[in-house]
Amino acid sequence: MLDKKVALITGAAQGIGYGVSAAFAEQGADVVLTDYQPSVVEVAQKLNAQSAGTIIGIVMDVTKDESIDAALKQVMSQFGRLDFVINNAGGGVLKPFAELTNDDFDKTVGLDLVGTFKCMRAELQLFLKQGFGSIVNTGALGSFYAPGGFGAYNAAKNGIMGMTQAAAVDYADQNIRVNCVAPGLTKTPLNDGAFIETMTPTVPMKRYETVEELAKVFVFVASEATFMTGQTVVIDGGVSAGMKAEAPHD
Repeated sequence: MLDKKVALITGAAQGIGYGVSAAFAEQGADVVLTDYQPSVVEVAQKLNAQSAGTIIGIVMDVTKDESIDAALKQVMSQFGRLDFVINNAGGGVLKPFAELTNDDFDKTVGLDLVGTFKCMRAELQLFLKQGFGSIVNTGALGSFYAPGGFGAYNAAKNGIMGMTQAAAVDYADQNIRVNCVAPGLTKTPLNDGAFIETMTPTVPMKRYETVEELAKVFVFVASEATFMTGQTVVIDGGVSAGMKAEAPHD
């Protein structure tokens, strides 16, 4: 149980972010849901009503330093500590590479990569002051297995994996861990429907993963994998392993 521990999740108004928030709440943690969508406040209130810990929602834009700083200040003022952060906010434009516009690329990298960088920097500064902390970033299966149309998104997610490794090494001796979880095909409100139906047969387990399954991994990596840092954990139903197994031999 994670009683008296505090977790902050970005991109938590729905989907994976909300699922991870609920999983921390089930463990008894105090949980801070953040999102650029104002609905995150109401979402947190509903979760709070059914949770043992204190659950709050904060409107936060991961692309704006002042918004991140204000949210972290509010967390420390209310709870006095921050144990776990899940940097999950993200999204992207999916197009064949040559069709990507500068704006497509800038928006995707700006939200996923730069947004994660800004959050990590502020979180690490806080963790250094308090003397402990654990960060888990949301990566993507595309860092290992890249279907077409993910050029900008994969660029950002590969960058997140690289930042994870760099920060982990920088602060491994200061009681701070930094890891990454790379989800495979996960059913969320944003990708339900034809995409799920088309991609499911490509998964060796012949099904998609649920948000609840994935959320348990985030909680484990953040709170229990105490000798793990600098790693990207792939949760993909065997997709990446299957691709290696099918590689041609000379």
